Amino acid sequence: MKLKGIIFDGDGVLFDTEKLHVMAWKKVLSSYGISLNFKDFEEGIGVEDSEFLKKMKRKGKISKNLNIEKLVEEKSKELLNILDVENVKISIKIKNVLKILKRKYKIAIASNSERKFVLKVLEKLKISEYFDTIITRDDVKNPKPSPEIYLLISKKLKIPPSNLIAFEDSNTGISAAKKGGIFCVGVATTQPVEKIKNADIIINELNLKNVKKVIKNFEGKNEN
Repeated sequence: MKLKGIIFDGDGVLFDTEKLHVMAWKKVLSSYGISLNFKDFEEGIGVEDSEFLKKMKRKGKISKNLNIEKLVEEKSKELLNILDVENVKISIKIKNVLKILKRKYKIAIASNSERKFVLKVLEKLKISEYFDTIITRDDVKNPKPSPEIYLLISKKLKIPPSNLIAFEDSNTGISAAKKGGIFCVGVATTQPVEKIKNADIIINELNLKNVKKVIKNFEGKNEN
């Protein structure tokens, strides 16, 4: 099967923004007298905000009386404020990957973050030009781990799932891609390998050498 399109998760895969989400949550939750630890925030990697809060409620980490919608709204505002003052970086290696891939394939972003945030990050990094479509949690009814984001990208790009590859750094994202019938690459940048073991293949870093290996693997396995 010929590769025609490549989809990237944003936070933790293309850009180092997971820490900004943690900063925003800490600021918002501290105003309610709530303090979460590193492991709690690790469980939020790749998880849509309201789902993360529901998980924390089930674990008894936050009060069941707190309004999830209100907390998500406060966090979204704080995140955009943080983005105004904090540096966001993209590695030269990743920028090179995008530049090379764009010559041959359709490229998309599949993110569980808010659209305003994703677009602002892309603008700051000056990489918007590389993407044919950008789908976020605002564009679907069901965020990851539902495959809805991925199926919508497939439709927008006019490329069947079997001709796509996805790059994800969380089990939530990997589940979404695979449920959508998309070959998924686990990128071990934000979590240990054992937490992304459900991926079809795992790489330790997003660079051109690794991406070429992934494409070769994909096209080799899917030869008619």
